[in-house]
Amino acid sequence: MPFPVASDLNATWSFIQPGLEFILGAQGDQGVTPKMYMNCYTAVYNYCVNKSRHGATATSIAASSDSNSYSLAGAEIYAKLDVYLTQFIRALKKEPSETFLEFYVRKWTRFTIGAGYMNNVFDYMNRYWVQKERSDGRRDVFDVNTLSLIKWRSEMFNNNSDTLISEVLDLIEMQRNNEIVDTSLISTAIKSLVFLGIDVQDLKKPNLVVYISYFEKNFLEKTGEYYSRESSQYLQEHNVVDYMKKCEARLAEEISRSNNYLEDHTKKHLLDILNKVLIEDHANEMYSQFLTLLEQNETDHIQRMYKLLYRLPATLGPLADTLEQYIKEQADKAIEKVKLASESQAEAKVDGKPTKKSAAGAVDPKSYINTLIAIYNQYNEVVHQAFNKDTRFIKSLDNACRHFMNKNSIAIPTPKAKCKTPELLARYADSFLRGTSKEVDTVDMNPENLMIVFKYLNDKDAFEEYYRRSLAKRLINGNSKSEELEESIIQRLQEENSIEYTSKMTKMFSDMKASEDLKANIKDHVSESIVKDFNPLILAQSMWPFTHMEDYDLNVAPELQAPFEKVVEIYGAKHNGRQLKWLWNHGRAELRANLSKKGKAPFVFTVSNLQMMILIAFNKKSTYTFSELHEIVGAARHTFESHLLPFTKYKLLDQSPPGPENTGNADTTFTIVEEYKSKKLKVNFTSVIKNNEAKQEEDDANKEIDETRRNYLSACIVRIMKSRKTVKHNELINEVLPQTLSRFHAKIIDIKRVIDQLIEKQYIQRIDNNTYEYLS
Repeated sequence: MPFPVASDLNATWSFIQPGLEFILGAQGDQGVTPKMYMNCYTAVYNYCVNKSRHGATATSIAASSDSNSYSLAGAEIYAKLDVYLTQFIRALKKEPSETFLEFYVRKWTRFTIGAGYMNNVFDYMNRYWVQKERSDGRRDVFDVNTLSLIKWRSEMFNNNSDTLISEVLDLIEMQRNNEIVDTSLISTAIKSLVFLGIDVQDLKKPNLVVYISYFEKNFLEKTGEYYSRESSQYLQEHNVVDYMKKCEARLAEEISRSNNYLEDHTKKHLLDILNKVLIEDHANEMYSQFLTLLEQNETDHIQRMYKLLYRLPATLGPLADTLEQYIKEQADKAIEKVKLASESQAEAKVDGKPTKKSAAGAVDPKSYINTLIAIYNQYNEVVHQAFNKDTRFIKSLDNACRHFMNKNSIAIPTPKAKCKTPELLARYADSFLRGTSKEVDTVDMNPENLMIVFKYLNDKDAFEEYYRRSLAKRLINGNSKSEELEESIIQRLQEENSIEYTSKMTKMFSDMKASEDLKANIKDHVSESIVKDFNPLILAQSMWPFTHMEDYDLNVAPELQAPFEKVVEIYGAKHNGRQLKWLWNHGRAELRANLSKKGKAPFVFTVSNLQMMILIAFNKKSTYTFSELHEIVGAARHTFESHLLPFTKYKLLDQSPPGPENTGNADTTFTIVEEYKSKKLKVNFTSVIKNNEAKQEEDDANKEIDETRRNYLSACIVRIMKSRKTVKHNELINEVLPQTLSRFHAKIIDIKRVIDQLIEKQYIQRIDNNTYEYLS
């Protein structure tokens, strides 16, 4: 067929229409031939070029170039195409055997392919006439591909949208019910809605208005109804664990479905709906099962519950609260068992009558601390494995640990008692740091446990005081297991708190090293015939937890005066004006006693300083009365008597008349045995000394803690007042409380007392009932 006259619109359209039929699929599966395709393109091109050269139509916009009249043509053929597409789409018919969705997808697929090719046929018109019209503000003119989609939307989709969307949603529900469906039908239909969302103002701008208005809204509504119905029914017939597994499966299915054929815009809304109907609406059922899973240690199921609820962070709050309360309850039960065991072991008989020590006093530090650690480790593992180290649950664990480590039936046996955990922790540390402890008793004790409990202590200052006192004893008695271990723990305490926190302990090590130098200087002045090893220690009074006790003032034996005097001389020469006070109640001595049978090695007695003076006196004569011996040795009478008793108890001294009731009589005599009978060559006489030092030491520690706290509060208050000048009472309290948390939890009543003291000392003054003023 010859090409039509280029200027004849009707002839040109009659020429290209059969080709358009083949391009759009009106002739079934038979497509357009390359020749027919090129003929259509050429005919459109010839028409547009010819019309542009020989004059414009009424709807064309003219442009001048030199002396010739030239205008872009295309309006007439564009109008012809518009009418043709309307008629073509209206003529499409569904086969009796297919659903509307199948018909729609089949025709849409073929139509959009044809529209692409048809767009190329009208390429010249698109590039010149259409582009010119749109640049001049015509928003009712489109390129041929867009025009095709708009016609499809108005003639096919708008008239059948309810049927189409209903059938798509029915197929999705069938798929959810595990029926086999053709998912390509769903995917193609949904994608068509995206293509049909055309913004006539800006054809390049993505527009989901059709997709959202017709599909997304209905899809989300149907999804919510479906899963709300299914979840309620499923929970009536299955347990919570099975339901959680079902939730995981359903969520995975929906995520896969959304990735296959949903737009990104829908995915978030879909997850919100699923989270609402599957998780939030049934969170209470999960909460009710949580305690059971904890009791059964079902970590996997707890993790499953956490992962589901994590999708809605607000639902995790009750779970975290429940965990915190549960840990507290389990800890209380475990600690109560330790308390009961301690009370039963503490029962003793005194004068034939049973007595019972308090649980706090009788409790074994190892059992108590290991119980705290076991509880921490158990639930720390749960938090790490089941809750993926979620900060909410770490906080719950921390809150619970801080509670049960500071407030339990052992830590606070009476309502007004101070917390015993710092003291017990210090005793625990002393057990594994002392070189004299048996390995079997300390096998499961370590610095890690110490630091875990320390982290949760409210009264860290109390621990520092007790730990410092036990450290001091280990240092002066030389029975630390390892100096490196001691220093590493102090370093960790410093990192956990502050340099100030460990300053006294650090200075104690400095004193020990300085004392080594003093010992070396004195060594040359000590007669080894009497003293084999002399180890004097110079301790700074403000750093060490020792006080000079007049009850222990001794008369140094003449044989030993030389080395003691030399210490005073050498130290005094180096540090002029400093005063030395001997701490006779501390320190130990080892004496070699030739009281064995001939041919046997001499005994080695471990004694206190006071006991050493007693035994050295027997070098001069073998028998003394109580008054004679007391006068030689010195010290307070009751102190002297308590150190003398072990010698008579273990038959090193023969007492006459015998009996403890006669020991303190002035004329009671004591005679040293000629041959001491003991299976051990090393005998320790210090372990059974009866005194009140332990009780006195506890009182001193408590006084030191109270005094330190008052000073700390005073410093905080003065610092605040100095910077603020005037502060209201409540504001001052609220500023002081947080500053004390790193060392102890201050009570408001204590802060008020310190304020009153500062007023008395004229650091501050009260200017009305509710305001304080700083006095410079």
